[in-house]
Formats: sequence, C-alpha cells, structure tokens
Amino acid sequence: MKPLEINISKPGTFRENLESVNLTRSQNYVSIRSQREAYMSLRAKTAMDCVLFCLEEKRTCTSLNYAEPTSVNDGENCELHEETKNDDNSLEFLKDDKYTFYQIPGGSHESENTQKADNETEQAIRPSCVDHFNNGSKTSGNYTILDEQQQPITVYCDMESEPGSVWTLVMSFTRENKDLKSFKKRAMYQNGAENEFAPNWSAYRMSSSSVAALKKMATHWRITCSFPQYGADTQTDYVRAVFADFDLLRKSKNECKNVSYISVMGQSCSKCTAQWTHITYYTPHIAAMQNDSACDIRSDKSECYYFGAYFTYNLNFRCTESPKSTTNYWFGSYV
Repeated sequence: MKPLEINISKPGTFRENLESVNLTRSQNYVSIRSQREAYMSLRAKTAMDCVLFCLEEKRTCTSLNYAEPTSVNDGENCELHEETKNDDNSLEFLKDDKYTFYQIPGGSHESENTQKADNETEQAIRPSCVDHFNNGSKTSGNYTILDEQQQPITVYCDMESEPGSVWTLVMSFTRENKDLKSFKKRAMYQNGAENEFAPNWSAYRMSSSSVAALKKMATHWRITCSFPQYGADTQTDYVRAVFADFDLLRKSKNECKNVSYISVMGQSCSKCTAQWTHITYYTPHIAAMQNDSACDIRSDKSECYYFGAYFTYNLNFRCTESPKSTTNYWFGSYV
C-alpha cells in the first residue's frame, strides 16, 4: 500500500498553527527514535507537516518520530505516539541517525519542571540561528528555522565555537566527495543543493535560494576545516570575512579580496588580502599558482587549491589532509 502523504496547506491554517506551536526538542533527541510501535504512521513532506498532523489528531498525540523523506525513500517517515520521553520509558528509545524525536508541550504526564530536566531546552520555530540564540538557546546543534518561503527547514547552528557569534552551516563536504558538482563545479550563486534538508558534514549544501535568504540576515562568513575534529581553530587553515568587504555570493577572478582574518599556507594575517577566484562552475577558492600576486597572503606555488574547488589538494591542509577531512562554509553574525 502506498503510504499516506500529508501536506498541510489550507489557507491560514499553517500560519495560525505555526504561531501556536511551541515545539520542545532536547538537543539529545537528535538521532533518537522511539522504539515503541506508533499508533499511526504516514508520510510527511516536512517536519512541520508531521507536527501539525499530530496537533490536529483527535487522539492524544504527544510525540513523534520524524525522518527527512529522502532518508527513507518512499516509506513512512512520520510516526505518531502517545508517549513522551519524560514518561518513565527511557529504555524504549534507541539511536537512529535518520530520525529526530519531537514531543508536544504539555504532552508529558510529569510537571513542567520535570519536562525541562535532563538538559532539555524549549525550541520554537524561529527565523534564524541568531533568533534561537537570542531566545535562550546556547547549545550548538540542529535547529528548525524558516526558509525564504516561510517554511520550516532543519539547519545546523554553531553557538559555541567563537563566543559572541552565531553561525549557520551552509555547506560541508569531505575530501572524498570533493568531485561532486555541488562542491567543485557550482558557484555559491548557482544552485548546487545537496541533502539540503539534512545537515551533515560529509555531503551537504543549502539551496541557492536558502543561501541568498540567509545572507540577508548575516554580516560575516567563514570557512573552517574539519570542524567536527578541530572546531573553529583560527590559528590553522581558517578564514573569516565581512560580506560588505568580500561578498561570497559574487564573482571574482584572481582578485585580492579583503578578509577579517585568514590562516593558510603557513601564513596568517588580520584585516588583509588574499587572492580568491569564484566564477561560474567553480566554488570559491585560493589557487596557489606559480605566478604570485600582490596580496598579503602569498602563493606557496604548490599549484594546490585551498578552501574549495579541489582540482589538486595539499595533504598538509586540514580541509584535505585525509579522505574524511571536511571543508565547512558558514554564514553568521555577532551577538
């Protein structure tokens, strides 16, 4: 039997329900799935569709498991339950990277204080990672924000690596995935979406429309290397710039571009320049060619590529030192 697909789209209903939802999700509930049998399973296009169906269910739906549709192919990805993680049933939960466990506020049989125990944080759907931070969230992880069409999407928010700033992951890929078009031959102003609804480190890129919308709310961008391993290590293989000085969504070809800080090829400097290329069918990069430039960061003449478009790469560069090394693009602001 073909699974039932739900998409809440009645005029007015989505916005009214969206504003009334105060969805609770602990950071620990990402990659967690309730093991108990769901009383109803269906297919939902988005997490919010699944949540709204739970809210409109006549039965007492208090929690749900949700997986992005692409991760379960044509199967049912929205599972409704009559239990919460705060009920005495913790052994009924198991790790599953495809799923996130959500619970509806007031659904637990425990008191409100008990619901907020175990480092649980209340998470409403907000426009951006900065909005989540300003409303009390201080832990990095997956959050739900609104895209350019005011639809909920899951993003990864970094709220901890550089105190005083909040960052949203825009693109991340491993060296072994460097030749995928999304990470090598699609400029940031071109559409090169990859797993856009499921943030991950090995193969992820937002759609061009989401990237453009996010830029409107950001002041800075940065690129880190192997963030899960090194974090935002500004001393080794890192770059940060202000959009007003260096717009990462605009074309450039062998130009000295202003950056706030950069560390690459054994050199580092603040409020200086480095030679960047970002043209159609190439992701942004520094190409260390034999002909040097007049920029502050000088070419090491290795003929390797740094921070993207890895036609050749340097094993001493953290983004490409191993097949599992990652290149991570972020948009952010200071708070």
